[in-house]
Amino acid sequence: MAQDGKADVARTPALTRGRILRAAGKIVRDDGASALSMRTLGARLGVTPMAIYRHFAGRDELLVALLDEEFARVGWPELPEPGSERAVAVLLVLHRELAIRPWVLDALTRGDLMAPSAASATDDILGSLLAAGCSPEQAAHRYSAAWRLILGAAQLDARSVQAERHLDRPTVQETVRRDAAVNGLDALATCGSALAEQRASFDIRAALVLIVYGAEH
Repeated sequence: MAQDGKADVARTPALTRGRILRAAGKIVRDDGASALSMRTLGARLGVTPMAIYRHFAGRDELLVALLDEEFARVGWPELPEPGSERAVAVLLVLHRELAIRPWVLDALTRGDLMAPSAASATDDILGSLLAAGCSPEQAAHRYSAAWRLILGAAQLDARSVQAERHLDRPTVQETVRRDAAVNGLDALATCGSALAEQRASFDIRAALVLIVYGAEH
């Protein structure tokens, strides 16, 4: 019996940071960042939560490590020289990556977390805006507005797809636009078709150009 017990211990993988991250990564990819807890992760790994705390100080530290791993997987195209167009290009990559990683979006919109390695992208965007002639204040303002745009757009797209998948009626937005003229909403009636087109295929690049180039365009 003692020998069998030793064999069982030998077959149990050691609890390492890598093993923890792999298990945590599967949880967040399958169920979102909000599903990750030390208790859930411990049950998945067959250990107590306290065993995980020996490797990570808490859930936030674990999520930050996962975010860093995800940022390292981003595929970067060849980028233009520093300037407004490069800032737009980097922002578009970030938007694309958020769209295909819903759990990252979930993590970023639920607190103050970020991947520390992602600071290189922020630095690139700000440097490009400075190279385009922006003051530090203008660069910060345009970066912040653009970041909020891509974060909000990706979140809205993800939630809209999820909600509309189960709808068997027109959306409330469609109904309001349809009845705009009857309700005296003249501008909405005039722009209704254009709004519907934008909702179906929002041109994120054109919107980023408006923000990044500012009054220059």
